[in-house]
Amino acid sequence: MANSWPNWRNFDAVIFDMDGTLVDSMHYWHTLPEDWFLRRDLTVPPDLDVQLGMVDLWQASELLAEQYSPLSETAEQVYAELGDTMTRHYAEDIPLMPHAREFLQQLSCAHIPACIATMTDRPQVQTVLETHGIGGFFQFILTTPEVGHGKDRPEIFLEAARRFGSVPARTLVFEDSRTALATAITAGFPAVCMRNPAYDYTELDALASRINAKMWYLDDFSPLLRIDKI
Repeated sequence: MANSWPNWRNFDAVIFDMDGTLVDSMHYWHTLPEDWFLRRDLTVPPDLDVQLGMVDLWQASELLAEQYSPLSETAEQVYAELGDTMTRHYAEDIPLMPHAREFLQQLSCAHIPACIATMTDRPQVQTVLETHGIGGFFQFILTTPEVGHGKDRPEIFLEAARRFGSVPARTLVFEDSRTALATAITAGFPAVCMRNPAYDYTELDALASRINAKMWYLDDFSPLLRIDKI
């Protein structure tokens, strides 16, 4: 783990995850599949979190439809239900992370380009951007369903760096997922972990130390607002 905050002159661009990083939405994602079971009077599998792991919404819908639906629902039907539920939450319930807007404004004023790279589908991303009026801060959006690989592989980060005309070492990643962070730093990206108090970062710290990765921890964006090098 890095001991001091990053010098912004070392970076050409910034990649932001969305859920748990820019918006405080993880509670809704965690309860989304559980509520799906409860609406059908089904027992929630004790290993549901493990089964869903790093899957995107479509993959989760396929799993629920094929393995658990008592109504012979198709994956398309499950996907539509879950997607509509999350879109409604994004529009009505889910706030930006503390000081996220101010930090995005700071990056924009410093002419440091940014993008979103997320496992969430594009319609929900667009809802977030429109609800909070932050679309103008991002040059482009990448989603794992569109890229074709989850964040257990580096393709989405590499594609973002390529679009920026940058290289991993000069492209800073903001993430909350331990898996995504491990992927990013292993691929050579410096990273900021948006810390989740429910997570244990021992293994991530060990990996960062072993490969001498540049990684920082934040609880919110407020410490970055005090950096005058940007």
